[in-house]
Amino acid sequence: MLGDLLGAAKRAGWRACAEADARAKVGTPATQNAVLMYHSVGGREGNAGGRRLDEAAFRAQLAWLDTHYEFVDLPAALDAGSTPRVALTFDDGYRDFRSRALPILREFDAPATVFVIADRIGGRSDNGVPYLDAEDVAALAADDLVTVGNHTRTHPHLDRLDPDAVRAEVVDARAELEARVGRDVTRFCYPYGDCSPAVVDVVRESHDYATAGDGILAGPTDPHLIPRVDGSHPQAVVRWELTGAAERLRRAVRGEALSGQPET
Repeated sequence: MLGDLLGAAKRAGWRACAEADARAKVGTPATQNAVLMYHSVGGREGNAGGRRLDEAAFRAQLAWLDTHYEFVDLPAALDAGSTPRVALTFDDGYRDFRSRALPILREFDAPATVFVIADRIGGRSDNGVPYLDAEDVAALAADDLVTVGNHTRTHPHLDRLDPDAVRAEVVDARAELEARVGRDVTRFCYPYGDCSPAVVDVVRESHDYATAGDGILAGPTDPHLIPRVDGSHPQAVVRWELTGAAERLRRAVRGEALSGQPET
């Protein structure tokens, strides 16, 4: 209960910073690259735990990003380019990714990684949102704009499991997905962002890249702990999250130093 209240207070404070920044028009996109996280786009059944953008908002956000960043695939976001880069990722593998998000991604030629929960293919979430079915997953794996990633077998808190259960959720899920799509699955997403050193070790042994944590890519980044910004927030909040000012505040709260390229 206390944790929920503290989390709500933190989100409210962060939104207040974003709204103040939007009014002052001080913040600008950071010089560093970023990875954005989405869940459901335009779905009408359920709400993906509240993390849903309608299609108009998603298109408007991509249009704004297109003027400030270069859209790249996830691995390329770890490297510097002539302009800031942004990679797009989608968690849980909701079916509206293929029917509603992907057509908009095509408008901007924006690559995306969709992280699929192996045992929920063809099912529905507790909120009633349909997941991708087997035909959807196979079609996406064959799409040049999309990469299918692993989001475990059942979406548990990995840091609460014993070692054998972690390997089943991470390694066995990869094998199952690879059997479905007929190609390597080398990207991973930690459910809830939860991980421990032991969990990261398993992921590091079995995957090339993994996403976890909040923030932009300020400085050298562990490819198995790639931070992200939640793109389902209101536009003002997302823009604030992408500023260097937000990153400095985020790291100050966590007691970390901000390293990397100097900001302009």
